[in-house]
Amino acid sequence: MEQGISKNTGRMLNGKHIWLYMLLLSLPILINNLIKSFNGMIDIYFIARMEGAQPETIDSAIAALNIHESFNNLILAIGVGLSIAAMAIVAQFIGAKREDKAKSYAGQLLTISVVVGVLLTLIILGFSWFFVGLLGAQAETYDFAVNYFNIRSLELIGLIFFLVYQAVRQAQGSTITPTLLNIGGMLINIPLTWYFIEVLNMGVEGAAWSTVIGNLIFVPLMVLDLFFSRRYMRLKLQSFVPKKRTLKEIWPFAYPATISHSVTFFGFLIINAFVLTQFGDVISASFSTGNKLSNLLMNPIYAITTIGAVFIGANIGNRQPERAIQAYKQSGMLTFSLTVIAVGIAILFREEFVILLVGNNNPRLIRVSVEYTLWLLMTQPVMAIFQNYMAIFNGSGQSKLGLKAQSFRLWGLRIPLLFLLWWIFPQMNYSVVWTAMNISNIIALFHAQYLRKNIQLNIRVNLEDDTEEAYT
Repeated sequence: MEQGISKNTGRMLNGKHIWLYMLLLSLPILINNLIKSFNGMIDIYFIARMEGAQPETIDSAIAALNIHESFNNLILAIGVGLSIAAMAIVAQFIGAKREDKAKSYAGQLLTISVVVGVLLTLIILGFSWFFVGLLGAQAETYDFAVNYFNIRSLELIGLIFFLVYQAVRQAQGSTITPTLLNIGGMLINIPLTWYFIEVLNMGVEGAAWSTVIGNLIFVPLMVLDLFFSRRYMRLKLQSFVPKKRTLKEIWPFAYPATISHSVTFFGFLIINAFVLTQFGDVISASFSTGNKLSNLLMNPIYAITTIGAVFIGANIGNRQPERAIQAYKQSGMLTFSLTVIAVGIAILFREEFVILLVGNNNPRLIRVSVEYTLWLLMTQPVMAIFQNYMAIFNGSGQSKLGLKAQSFRLWGLRIPLLFLLWWIFPQMNYSVVWTAMNISNIIALFHAQYLRKNIQLNIRVNLEDDTEEAYT
C-alpha cells in the first residue's frame, strides 16, 4: 500500500461495501459520542442526589449546569470549526496521496487549537460574572453558575486540542485511539464526581473539578500518539510552526464551520435564557433533561455522518466524485433507519430515563421532562436527514453551505417562530418552544436540499508544494 495510506483509508477509497466500512469505522465514534453524552449526565445525576439539599437548591444547581452546557457549546464552536476544517483538509490530502501536506496542515491546526484554548480560558475567567448574569441566572443559580464556569474554563485548552486531534486521526480512518482516551477520561470522571460530591460534599464545584480532571488527564497521551504512532502519520515539531500561506488556506475551511456552530449555539443560548427567565428553574431543568436524551439518540447520527464526511473528502481528494456521492447516500440511509428504530424505543421508555437521571423527588420536573421529550423525539428522524446534508457540505470543503443551512434553520425559522408564537398565543406557555422547534426542523430540510444542488465535488485543497518559510 502506498505511503501515507492506511488500511482503513484504502477501504474508504476502494472498498466494495461502503455502508459496511462506514458502519464499522463509525462504531468507535459512536462509543466516543455516547461517552460524551453520559459524561454530561454524570454531573446532573450526582447533583440531583446531593444529600441534605433542598429541592429548590437542586433545581438551581441543575439550571446552572444547563446554562454552562449551552454556553460551553457556543465556546466550543470554535474548536468544532477547527476540527471540521482539519477533517476536510487532511482527508482530501490523504485521498490525494499527499501525506506531507496533511502533516503540515494538521500540525498548524493543532497549534491554532492551543492558542484558541488559552484565549478562551482567559476570557471566561475574566468575564464569567457578566456572561452568567446576561443569561438570566439569579440568586443561588447565579452563584452556582459563576463557580462552575470558572472551574470548567480550565479544560478548554485540552478540549479544543482533542477535537482537532480526533479529527486528524479520523481523517485517516483512525477512530479507536481517540475513543479509548475518551473512555479513560470518563472512567476517571465518574468516581471523582461521586467522591467530590458525596464524600467531600463539594457540590457544584466538585462536579466541575472532576470533569476538568477527566478531560485533561490523557492529553499527554494524545501528544505522544501524534509523534510516535506506528500505524498512522507522525508529526514533527516543524509541522506545528505556523506559516502564513498555510494559515490563509486553512481559513476558508475553518471560518464558515466555526461561524455556523457559533450562530447555532448562540441561538440555543438565547432560547435557554428565554426559558429560564420566562418559566423558571424547574422548566429550564426539564428542558435540559429532555435534551440529554435527544443528544444521546443523535450520537449514531453524528458518528455515521462524521465518517461519511471523511469518506466524501477522501474520495474527492482521490478524484472519485461518484464514490463520494455513494458515500453520502448510504450515510443517509443508515442514519435515518437507525434513528427511526431508536426513537421508537426511546418514546416508550422516556419516563424511566428521566427518573433515572433526575430522581423522583420533583414530580413537576419529571412531568415536564417527559412531555418535552416526546415532542423533541418526534422530529429526530428529520434531524438525521439534515445532519447528512451537513456531512456532504463539510466533507466537500464547502462549509459555507452548512453555515447557510444552520443559520436559516435557527435564525430564519426557529427563533422568530418562538417569539411570534409567544406574543400571539401566550396561553401556549412553554409549549411554544417545542412547537417552534419542530416546525423549523421540517422546513429547514427543504432549504438544505436546495443548497445541496449547489455542491461541487472538486478538490479544494492546494496540492502545490509550499516553499514558504515559517513565521519566526
